[in-house]
Amino acid sequence: MPTIAPSHRHLLEERTTVVLATVGGNGQPQVTAVWALLESDPASGDDVVLISITKDRQKYRNLVAHPRATVFVVDPANAQRTLEIRATAEISDDPGLEVMKRVLAHYGADLEGSDIPTDGRVAVTLRPTRIVELG
Repeated sequence: MPTIAPSHRHLLEERTTVVLATVGGNGQPQVTAVWALLESDPASGDDVVLISITKDRQKYRNLVAHPRATVFVVDPANAQRTLEIRATAEISDDPGLEVMKRVLAHYGADLEGSDIPTDGRVAVTLRPTRIVELG
């Protein structure tokens, strides 16, 4: 499985909002800004990207129908540096909101005082199939 080069890891390790692209029912891309967390898969040690979404969102329906997605990050300090991660998506229930809590913590937030919906929340694990690093 491809891994993110040290030169571009910081783009996901910092508190940068990323772009998530999924495939809609008509084949058209659907793009959304999301918070994401780069982690190492405990079983394989491979890089994975975690996001937390609710089942009532279009991106959820898209991922169920077509479990492929792309995460795209532009370096806030240099728009010529980008990271693109094409991935397969695995969706799992997150009844204890553990993934959501980890993503929020990464961005310096928590559930207390947050108006982020918690009902019907799932964890999405994006497993890279191709990584493109520019700049």
